[in-house]
Amino acid sequence: MNSVRCESGYTLLESLLQLVIAAAFLHLIIVFLLYKESAYQQLTDSESTEWELFMVDLQADLSAVTRIGVNSDGTVLTAYSLNPSNDTEYSSVGGVIRRRVASQGHVPLLTNVKKVKFIDEGPLLVVSVMLLDGTERQRRVAVGLREK
Repeated sequence: MNSVRCESGYTLLESLLQLVIAAAFLHLIIVFLLYKESAYQQLTDSESTEWELFMVDLQADLSAVTRIGVNSDGTVLTAYSLNPSNDTEYSSVGGVIRRRVASQGHVPLLTNVKKVKFIDEGPLLVVSVMLLDGTERQRRVAVGLREK
């Protein structure tokens, strides 16, 4: 009598391999969830979002200027371009940093501002802002980097 043995089964080696793959995916899921949480915190903080948008606008405006001027106490920034009708002024009035182009109009860029200070450091401009809640933010932006 010949007995036929069926050798196709689930081996220990296969189960260990599946366990290793599952552990790797669990680590990736945990890393993704940690990243998602930190990104979510940054995006839901409206003041951080407003600050980042202000800095993007300021950097875009300053990339096309020929020179900048800062008043003696550092509260008003003037960005001069090749065309004088495009000269832009940034100042803080009533808790709002606003932009004026060619001495016309007022575009609010950043709200809840207690104090602002612009510092000209040659090719860089340092922007320091204290918000009404006491938080301080500072960033350096490049001046005049757009290709001609």
